[in-house]
Amino acid sequence: MFEKAIISHFGYILKITVMKKFGIICFTMILLGVASSNAQGILDKIDRTLDKADKAGKQADRAGKTGGKLSSFFGKKKSAEEVVAETKTTVNISGVDFATLKSINEKAENTKGVLSSKMKFNTSGSIISLEHSGTTEDLLIALQKTNPDIFTEKNIEALEDGQISIKIKK
Repeated sequence: MFEKAIISHFGYILKITVMKKFGIICFTMILLGVASSNAQGILDKIDRTLDKADKAGKQADRAGKTGGKLSSFFGKKKSAEEVVAETKTTVNISGVDFATLKSINEKAENTKGVLSSKMKFNTSGSIISLEHSGTTEDLLIALQKTNPDIFTEKNIEALEDGQISIKIKK
């Protein structure tokens, strides 16, 4: 009988221990579930915020495209910086010294329609490379207005698409 009492007491202790473990496991699962749902709620809020930012970005892009279409519809003029160089023309000049070439280059840079110029000096023949809008003929007419002494008809040796040849007679 004593043995039965010990065995039943041992069974009781075993049941209590298992119940405590089961209770701890249940409590842990509840805590983890709450923490997991809180974390999921935070992640959902972040996802919603990112979606709102993405939608706002798409709306801004659409508004920009619509504004661009409307401005082109109303004939918005491009500024000088927005005009893309359409033509490159090389001006070959012979019979000039460096100071004269530099003066010609400075006047060419300030000519209407010219976006950039590069100068190369050589005593046998110098080159000025110009990026400009319009045709080579349009460029020559503009250069004749800004520098009439050099670009006179008597100095012009050749005129082709992308090339003007000038020979300065002394």
